[in-house]
Amino acid sequence: MKKTLFTLLLGLMAFTAQAQVYVGGSMGFWRNYDDNHTTLTVAPEVGYKLSDKWDLGTSVGFTHLYNKGVKVNGIAIDPYARWSYVKFGPVSLHLDMGFGLNTYKVKDADDSQVGWRIGVAPGVRISMAKHIDFVASVGFLGFRDADDDYCSYGEDGFGFHVSGNDLRFGINYRF
Repeated sequence: MKKTLFTLLLGLMAFTAQAQVYVGGSMGFWRNYDDNHTTLTVAPEVGYKLSDKWDLGTSVGFTHLYNKGVKVNGIAIDPYARWSYVKFGPVSLHLDMGFGLNTYKVKDADDSQVGWRIGVAPGVRISMAKHIDFVASVGFLGFRDADDDYCSYGEDGFGFHVSGNDLRFGINYRF
């Protein structure tokens, strides 16, 4: 048993020595005073850099929504493939292509609700230091559907959508 565990540990160390694993996350906050609507999202992220052009990763988002007295808490998982299509020195533009699943509960409601999406989100990555990147994205092109109007992914439908809820900023640390 010890030999097997030691062999697995050595293999993992060799794999990650060549790997470009990154951890980080993003946050989003939106407050609409006129409609009495607030959204707060925190989304830790982990990923693996396959090449200069491709990354694979996932984020797990925690969302709190307040809309005219209705409180909603949710969790979402969003795996993606990130394609960096152009680079200008430390700045690169990318597309996050993936899908997401969001489960959420409206306070004082009996059942949890579900929402999902599949599509592309454009973004930018700026290398700020040797191992630190600033990452931002805005907008969504694809399809979204949910059980009701309180899903953190936004309104149901297909198309391109840009709003404050689609704006995310984050920091990633590359090992």
